[in-house]
Amino acid sequence: MSEYQGQTAVITGGASGIGLGLATRLAADGMQLLLADIEEAALEAAADELRSQGATVETALCDVSDRDAVDALAEQAYSTFGAVHFLANNAGVVTRHDSWGPLEDWDWVLGIDLMGVIYGVHSFVPRMLEGGQAGHVMNTASTAGILAFPSISSYNVAKRGVVALSETMYHELDATPLSVSVLCPGIVATRISESERNRPGVDGPVANAPGSSGVNPSSGSESIEPDALADFIVDEIRAGTFWILPHTHYGEQALEQAQRRLDRGSPVMPTVIR
Repeated sequence: MSEYQGQTAVITGGASGIGLGLATRLAADGMQLLLADIEEAALEAAADELRSQGATVETALCDVSDRDAVDALAEQAYSTFGAVHFLANNAGVVTRHDSWGPLEDWDWVLGIDLMGVIYGVHSFVPRMLEGGQAGHVMNTASTAGILAFPSISSYNVAKRGVVALSETMYHELDATPLSVSVLCPGIVATRISESERNRPGVDGPVANAPGSSGVNPSSGSESIEPDALADFIVDEIRAGTFWILPHTHYGEQALEQAQRRLDRGSPVMPTVIR
């Protein structure tokens, strides 16, 4: 997908972080936007800021773990704009726990990070294909989709699933007007480490799980700003790139992982640039 002027983008998790950075860039390229998020105040503030810059923006409160809510989002997009050309399945959360940690943590993270992407694909892609126009689907995974960080097991599993889904879609969308990419960033300057602020029944972030020793997913010198990441994303999509890897050292670690598999070795411990 290379032409954005006058076309429509739908972005989940669009009120902040990667989603807002991408929205800002796509608006600058002439796209009209439907931003979806669970945080109403942040969502409206983001939309107001974009509108002040001349963008056409609609908003939707949407819990992507609710399949009916995601389908309603698609209905809103098509009733408002008539078509969707760019879908960013981007909403995500993380919580820290051991692999044998509370099942409630697993349910929450998988419901948003994996099922939310699946619902987005299910609700939008058939409509996009029926429209017959060129378009793109970007699924936000993570380096956790190709390497496993300790103490965020549910996040690793969800993001690995997003990678597998995206690879499958790449083959299935061959010879259609749609393309797909999977975003696998390392550390980005977002509030994902504060995901618990949006968790039902939880007031603020919780402490790390006992015995956990994983990395903080929002700290480290490798961290990049969402606006810079958005520029990278758009350039890669225009170039037809499937694997969007802004932090190349994780790609190198994934190569080492592949070799260790052949050598019957142990898994790679992901290394963050401090």
